[in-house]
Amino acid sequence: MRAAALALEESAELPASVLPLVLIRSADTDARVRTLARTVLDRVLDDCDKPLPRQLASLALLVAMRRRYGAWAREALPGRPGALSDEALTHLLTSTRESRLAGLTAAAMYGLPAMERAWALAEKDRDEGVRALGVRTAIRLALASGERAVLDDARARFSAHLDRECAYGVRLSTFATAVETGFLTADDLATLAATHRYRKIRRHACAAVLAHPEGDAVLDRLLCARDTFVRSAAVGRLRHAGRGDELPRHLTDLSGRVRVTACRELLTEGYDLRAHYQTLCADPATVVPTAVLGLAEQGYPADAALLHPLLRHPHAGVRARALSALRMLDALPDDALPPFADDPDPGVRGTALSALRGTPCLLRGLLDSSREDVRARVEVLLERDRVHRQGACRRCPSPSPPPRRPRAAKLPAESRPGPGRPSLTRPASYGAGPGAGDSLPPWLRPPR
Repeated sequence: MRAAALALEESAELPASVLPLVLIRSADTDARVRTLARTVLDRVLDDCDKPLPRQLASLALLVAMRRRYGAWAREALPGRPGALSDEALTHLLTSTRESRLAGLTAAAMYGLPAMERAWALAEKDRDEGVRALGVRTAIRLALASGERAVLDDARARFSAHLDRECAYGVRLSTFATAVETGFLTADDLATLAATHRYRKIRRHACAAVLAHPEGDAVLDRLLCARDTFVRSAAVGRLRHAGRGDELPRHLTDLSGRVRVTACRELLTEGYDLRAHYQTLCADPATVVPTAVLGLAEQGYPADAALLHPLLRHPHAGVRARALSALRMLDALPDDALPPFADDPDPGVRGTALSALRGTPCLLRGLLDSSREDVRARVEVLLERDRVHRQGACRRCPSPSPPPRRPRAAKLPAESRPGPGRPSLTRPASYGAGPGAGDSLPPWLRPPR
C-alpha cells in the first residue's frame, strides 16, 4: 500500500505537508518503497527553491540516524548548499539525545563555526555517546580546517579531555579516533606515553608512537618514562633505530621487564651478558643494586661466590639485593636468614623476613627481637601461615560436636515462691494476699 501510494502519477505534485512522510519512507525497510520515495524527493527537490530543503533538513538528519538505510537522507538534503540553517543546528544540539547525535553528525558538514558547540557537548553532556561523538566531530573539523592555530588549540583541548573524562570507554574510543585520523603528532603521543596518568592511555600511546613514521625521533622521551611497559618498548626499539650500542646501559634498569628486554636484544647480537654483570659486581666501590640482581637472573650458581661478600656491603640497597640474589641462586639456606632480620636497614630486614615466610619455626625465634617492626611483621606472617594451613585443611572431617549440657529440671510446685516470698519474675504487689492473683486480669496473672 505504501508503494502504491508513492507510485501515483500525482506524486510530483505532492503538497508540502506530505513531503516529511515521503522523507521518512526514503529509509523504509522495503526496497520498493525506498526507491519510489527517493525518486519522488529527487523530483521535488530539483524543482523547488531553498526554503524547502531548510524545512526538511532537521528531519533528514534524524532519519539519517537509521543505520541501514538512512545515509541517503543526509546526503540528499543537508548536503545541499544552504540547506541547514544555524537555528536548525542549534535546535538539534539542544534537544533530545537522538537530536544531539544528529546535530553533531551535521556539524561536520556545517564547518568550522560548529567546533565550539561540538567541544561544549564533548565536555559537558551527560550522555557518554554524545560526548564521544562530540570529540570525534571536533577532531574532524580541526583536521578539515588545515589551520595550524586551530589544530594546536584542538590538540590542547583533546589532552585536557583525556584528563577530565571519567568514562573509560569514551577515553579509549576518542583516543583511537585521534590516532587513526592522524590528529596527534609524534610529540603529542610521546608526551601522553611518558606522562599521562591513565595506564591504558600511556600504553596505547606508546604503541602508536612506535608505529609512527617519526617515532624514532622521540625515543629518548620514552626511555625516561615512569611506566616500565613504555621504557621496555622503547628499549626494544633501540636496535631498529640504529642505537644498539645504548642497550648495555639499560641492563641495570630498576625494572626487571626492561632488563629482560635489553638482555633479549643483546643476546641476538651474541653479547656476553654474564661477563658484563660480573664486571659490574667485581668492584664493591662501584657496584649498583640492580647489577646484583641482573647477575643472579643469568642463573649461574657459581656466581654466588661473587655475591657473598656483598652481604656486608655498606650500601643497604646492595645488601638487600645480594640477599635476594643469593636466594634466587639457592645459595643461602633458610637457617642463615635470621641474623639479617637484625640489620640496621628496614629494607634488608623486610627482605629477610619475606624469605622466611614459609618457615614458621624460624619466625617464632624472632618474636623476641629487639626491633618492634620485626616483631610486628613476624606476628603477621605467622598469622597468615595459620590461616593458610586452615584453608588447606578445609577438606578434613569436622570434629564431633561437644556433648550438650542437660537441661535444668523443672522446679517442683512447692518450691515456687509463695505470696509472701519475693519473686524474680513478678512484682511483690501481685501476690499481696490470698486471692489477690485471682483478682488480676488474665494477661497479668502469674503462671500456676
